[in-house]
Amino acid sequence: MTPSNVLLTCPLYDGRLDAGTARSLWSTASQAHRISVLPLGSSLLAANCNSLWCHGLNNRAAANLKWFAMLHADIELEYWWLDMLIAEAEKYNADLMSAIVPIKDDRGLTSAAISQPGSQFRQFCRLTMRQARHELFPDTFGINEAADALERLPEPLRIANVPREFLLVNTGCFVCRLDRPWCEHVWFAMHDGIEQVNGQWGPVQQSEDWVFSRKVAEQGGKVMATRIIPLAHKGGSQFLSTQVWGHPRDIGCRL
Repeated sequence: MTPSNVLLTCPLYDGRLDAGTARSLWSTASQAHRISVLPLGSSLLAANCNSLWCHGLNNRAAANLKWFAMLHADIELEYWWLDMLIAEAEKYNADLMSAIVPIKDDRGLTSAAISQPGSQFRQFCRLTMRQARHELFPDTFGINEAADALERLPEPLRIANVPREFLLVNTGCFVCRLDRPWCEHVWFAMHDGIEQVNGQWGPVQQSEDWVFSRKVAEQGGKVMATRIIPLAHKGGSQFLSTQVWGHPRDIGCRL
């Protein structure tokens, strides 16, 4: 593997950082690459992520930065995880490679989703741990590979007629190229609104990570996700990306 210069960032809400995350950032991220670690605290998540992204853009020439990486403050990884993630991105010529991260509850949902065509607010469905860890699901996938896999999984995991517009991925553990012309045309944002469904009004939203991955894809970037990175999403307990639990499919899936 050719060594690259990597800006490894960590957005903090209140300055607190899990001890395992700290080890994953400063001690055991990479053996192969040259890493600069940049944590930044702010209560405004999207603005914080944009500040980190702008730091990468402003310093990519002087520091010869090839990759922008991000790790959230509640995720712990095994040793040399960043080498694995970058190697997987280079293997598939991906511009953005995201590790599958389980959501911290008993539903077994992940932060990766298939977009709902024609809507900036709605996902078609989130991937579940039972789907993403199934033997018929690929280790690493883009939108087409994910859609194909969902359509061929056995019941009750199978989903028919999956849209193939965008794969929406999590930025809790991801790498993105900083040496592409479109890098100056993508950013993080949180979109919120309201809509009426069956006579009832309710809030709708699109998270900053899904907006970012959508923008990368709209600019022609290749967005992918992988399950090969073992990690723990830490809350009241540890939610491991290598385990299976919860619903077989997203009960909010818009069929």
